Amino acid sequence: MKIPGWVPRVIHMSPAAKRDALLLPAVFIINCFIFSPWLRILSDPWLMIVWLYGIAILIPLIWRDKAPVAIFTAQCVLAIVAWPFIDLYSPVSAFPLALYAVAVHRNKKESLLALLASVIPIGICASVAFRVFDTLSVQLQSFIPNVILLSIVTAGAWGAGRVTRASQQHVQQLERERETVREAVAAERSRIARELHDIVSHAVTAIVLQAAGAARVAKTNFAQVTQSLQHIETTGKQAMAELRRLLGVLEANDSNGRPAGRGELGPQPGLADMALLLTSLKDTGMPVTVHVEGTPRNLDPSIDLAAYRIVQEGLTNVLKHAGTDSHPQLRMVWKADSLLIQIDNDLNQAQARHGQALSVGRGLVGLRARAQAAGGRLHSGLHHNGGYRLSATLPFADTAQRALSDANVARASTGEHGNNGKVSA
Repeated sequence: MKIPGWVPRVIHMSPAAKRDALLLPAVFIINCFIFSPWLRILSDPWLMIVWLYGIAILIPLIWRDKAPVAIFTAQCVLAIVAWPFIDLYSPVSAFPLALYAVAVHRNKKESLLALLASVIPIGICASVAFRVFDTLSVQLQSFIPNVILLSIVTAGAWGAGRVTRASQQHVQQLERERETVREAVAAERSRIARELHDIVSHAVTAIVLQAAGAARVAKTNFAQVTQSLQHIETTGKQAMAELRRLLGVLEANDSNGRPAGRGELGPQPGLADMALLLTSLKDTGMPVTVHVEGTPRNLDPSIDLAAYRIVQEGLTNVLKHAGTDSHPQLRMVWKADSLLIQIDNDLNQAQARHGQALSVGRGLVGLRARAQAAGGRLHSGLHHNGGYRLSATLPFADTAQRALSDANVARASTGEHGNNGKVSA
């Protein structure tokens, strides 16, 4: 209930305090007029003292939401204490409020025990008939209706409390579900942003550098220009294919309203596609030395995608910021329970700012988030030899995964066999 202006602005009261400031006096007044011989106040001043007791037993109800069981127990005890003067004041109205609080804030078992315990104060308050009337018939005529009335009111308060509790729990469940959906949407938006960044960043970097190289030799080496244009076309087609796949994932249905199939969307890229990545980097003029240790395994699709994107973005960052003369080295170590990806390059400080125009400042942040989402970790910074190192560790989803075939191993690493695991792409 909200009554504007009934509390001065200088007095700050909580909604519960404002509620009780109106509710408890109303309860006392109703109790006095219905369950107290209020007309005797003129001839019996002792009734005023009893009313003060009635006010005092209502005060604990202020804390019924914080300690419902304790307050309900206190009301039962105070009802027993009121037995000597029950004919002057029956503390009836306090029990429904205390029981309602128990039903709202406690589980069903505790609230049912409180409802059962209400028999004691109901019996005491209804027994006033045996104190007021002399004949048994009149006593029963007053006692039975009072018991029925008080039982209905008490059971109604308990039922209203249980309904309120169920409603509150439903609202809380909806809030939790909404928060879960909000977190899922935020995570999905972040994932899509990382995917778009990795796809576009690599393609645009390769295209820009190929175009720049073609422009430099346009008047002297037309064959090189033609080759660069072919590489640009190939890179653009690959980027468009990945973008179509990503956008296809976002579409819940196809044009006919049917769920889009996995075959229509195409597979997610993984380490098996690394040969094409290394070839495209070689075409830009930056060969990558690859060193593979251990026995490669089949990876969970999410881990496989994360590994591929880390390699792709890490090498693309080398191309953007360190240039084609940075001599990047890719080291992949297949351990018993994790995959270590390490990318080193000879950082050229004079060209370190060269890639700022091609960078959107999200590469490392996205890679770190991608590694964490896969349960791993990623570190980057200057290496002791003066170069720059990117290092990521991704745990396996299943340590019992079978080893890849020799053909898949060769394709997943570099696409070519080399001596001691080293090749140039």
